[in-house]
Amino acid sequence: MNTALDAARRLKELLAGTDKTTQTILRIAAAVFGGYVLTSSFLAALALLLTWPKAEVFFFSMLFPALVYPAAVLWAFAAPSAQRAWRDLLAASLLFSMLALLAAWVN
Repeated sequence: MNTALDAARRLKELLAGTDKTTQTILRIAAAVFGGYVLTSSFLAALALLLTWPKAEVFFFSMLFPALVYPAAVLWAFAAPSAQRAWRDLLAASLLFSMLALLAAWVN
């Protein structure tokens, strides 16, 4: 347990003290990968929470990637730091994943 906390502390210090190039690379990675994870978890939650017929849920859910993914990309570059961008995108993804699991469990 102690080594995991030490590793997390060292990673936090490393990310906080990096130069602009590394921060930009981390933001690009957050935008690409974090945006993808956020979009897919949002669509999974949406598809499982809607009680419409499957065809209607499919066509309705195809409207949202064009909104969710660009919003995640914008947030990755608008966040105060790359660490905050990663944290917020992954926290939102975790929230939508939990909603999807809860909806699957209830159904």
